[in-house]
Amino acid sequence: MGVFLAVAGCSGSSSGDKVPQPGAFPEMTSAASHSLPIDPYLLTHDQADRLDSAQRTLVERCMRRFGVTYRPAAPATPFRPKTRTQYRYGITDPSAAARYGFAPPGSPRTPPPPPASPPLSAEASIVLTGTDDPKVKPGSGAAKGGQRVNGHRVPPGGCTGEARSALRADNAEAGGDAPVADRINAGSFERSQRDPRVVRVFARWASCMKERGFPSYADPLEAGADAAWRTPEPSAEERETAAADARCKEEHNVVGVWFAVDAAYQRQEIDRNAKELAAVRAELAARQELAGAALGTLPPRP
Repeated sequence: MGVFLAVAGCSGSSSGDKVPQPGAFPEMTSAASHSLPIDPYLLTHDQADRLDSAQRTLVERCMRRFGVTYRPAAPATPFRPKTRTQYRYGITDPSAAARYGFAPPGSPRTPPPPPASPPLSAEASIVLTGTDDPKVKPGSGAAKGGQRVNGHRVPPGGCTGEARSALRADNAEAGGDAPVADRINAGSFERSQRDPRVVRVFARWASCMKERGFPSYADPLEAGADAAWRTPEPSAEERETAAADARCKEEHNVVGVWFAVDAAYQRQEIDRNAKELAAVRAELAARQELAGAALGTLPPRP
């Protein structure tokens, strides 16, 4: 079907920088099969699960060293989009929206309870966390350890801290995504919503919704966040509104424009932070190697 050409020229952004130019706006009904430039610097689901499994394994081994039998609570199984971009721009499938409303198929409409941790004695808790001080975050660097239990000295942060340290996950992000990558990922999404090109396509989307008799939402995010949808099951009104949202996105190429601008802001920031991000990729690979050593398996391919 062709593409919509991007607006030529550059205009100032809120930070005084030039607004990046995506070149062209591809016609897209969904971004699910498209990756963003920052993706290689963020943990995949498999990589995050592997690190979590390795940490659980190392904690269990450490606890056994102190004569404590410990099985961490099974991690909760959260709803996960198939790709990072599947629902980044809201729901996009009119048929699914007409059935499930604004909640993606398979996602809970209310948060599930956290998994229950196994009961521990006071001594075992110290071994696990490195502290019995309620003011200190368990497993953190502030939990100094040093207590002697069954002839062994508790490491800093307890067995949790030892496992995180072994996986090089004892830093500020505690083994999650690197702050610079997280900042670029979140920042581009926020900036894209204020970009004049996205604002214009939001206006066309809003007119489309109004023409169909739906409330005057400023943009798709506002529509999806309507407090009226906080119900155990989607109402008929929610399903109809969500289906119209998806159709108006398709009619006005909202996803194509939004994705292209979002990605352009990311490329701009990746160029500015190239050296730091190169170190992030190396660290991701190194931590996967460490997880593989703990689990006795090879790391997954990126």
